Amino acid sequence: MYHISDDKRSRQSAELIYKGLLECLEEKPFDLVTISDVQRESGVARTTFYRSFDNMSDVLFWQCDIRFHEVLAECDPLLFANEITLAEHYFSYWTQHSEILELLIRINRQDIIYACHMKNANILQERFGALPNLPAEHGNYFMAIRTGFTISMLTAWLRGGKKETPDELVAIIVEQLKILAEETSRD
Repeated sequence: MYHISDDKRSRQSAELIYKGLLECLEEKPFDLVTISDVQRESGVARTTFYRSFDNMSDVLFWQCDIRFHEVLAECDPLLFANEITLAEHYFSYWTQHSEILELLIRINRQDIIYACHMKNANILQERFGALPNLPAEHGNYFMAIRTGFTISMLTAWLRGGKKETPDELVAIIVEQLKILAEETSRD
């Protein structure tokens, strides 16, 4: 896990490590990048690396975690009241900040994307309270379904070349939900 102090120097070191990792990834696959490689590229001491991160995956988890925290923490309570508006906000954010997601997909680490989303999904519950019309014990399932759904949408959008706008992505979601509702009503 990462453990970065909340001081400016620690954050700057972590950012240098991340940028060093990105430079290394231009030369070789993630699985072959070593901490020594990142250390040389970033100019950060090995002890500084281990003060902030336990391993190389933690660097990616940290960067992805920052992005999910931003997108979910920026949600206005009015966005949460309307899932369409919330989805538009969510996908608009990712049109501007998709680099980490693209990297994680490229190196086949979608598990980090899912874990970061689930970790930060509690922000919504903390800010907006209990989910309406849902027993409290079903909250984890609600978040898991929403996370799986949104991560799958983001992944498909990124793999498809990011051609759709946030509004078009929301329209696709609405269309798919209508199809699911029709199929459910027929059963």
